[in-house]
Amino acid sequence: MPLHSKAVLEVSAFDRTGVFELKGDLEPNRELTHDYLVGGRGQVLSELYAQASNLDPTDILPDADLDRRAGFHLDAGAGRNQFNYTATVGRGDDDLRWGDGSSSAGEATAYDAAGDVPPETKRDVLYRWLSEARTDSGGQLLLYTGEWSDGTYAAEAGVYNEPVPVALLSVRTEKPIDEPSVVSYTFEFEKTTLVPDVDEAIDDFTEAASDAVDQLGDTLSDY
Repeated sequence: MPLHSKAVLEVSAFDRTGVFELKGDLEPNRELTHDYLVGGRGQVLSELYAQASNLDPTDILPDADLDRRAGFHLDAGAGRNQFNYTATVGRGDDDLRWGDGSSSAGEATAYDAAGDVPPETKRDVLYRWLSEARTDSGGQLLLYTGEWSDGTYAAEAGVYNEPVPVALLSVRTEKPIDEPSVVSYTFEFEKTTLVPDVDEAIDDFTEAASDAVDQLGDTLSDY
């Protein structure tokens, strides 16, 4: 079945791929938010139209009976699709992958800490991977979870037949006082769009930003 009992994070860094499996006390949460091109101010537009249609400053509102307490929204596609996880690592996870597979059972390397190793060591290895990886639209961070799976880490693929490319917003770890054998993790990921040749896109954005700063400087110099 698809990945409903665990989540798998693939991290590309160091010219290799690290695989980190999370299960057990896993608490996945989803959050979806929409940011609107026109949102709160849309209520003002609706009220203007309701009071006198000839005052409609946009000339785009429909010829309809509008609710004065309802906003006018334009969805331009902005917003956030988040995957948030809370998990404990270090208890009953000896069979889970935790890195690139370069360590022997019960031992750790700079790139791997699978098996029966201290949970603090697992934490340090994961943080090194996440610190080195560029988690942007280049697809360096892939999340396999639920129906977002191609069958690589499950008996069958999910309905979407692919993992989710994500950007890492934050990761926080804590050491529970009453459970010294585990480390608790809280991850916040946001779904991102894969962009071919992302390095070229970065160069284009950087050049455009530089041009904008130069133009602003030219304008200010006239005052």
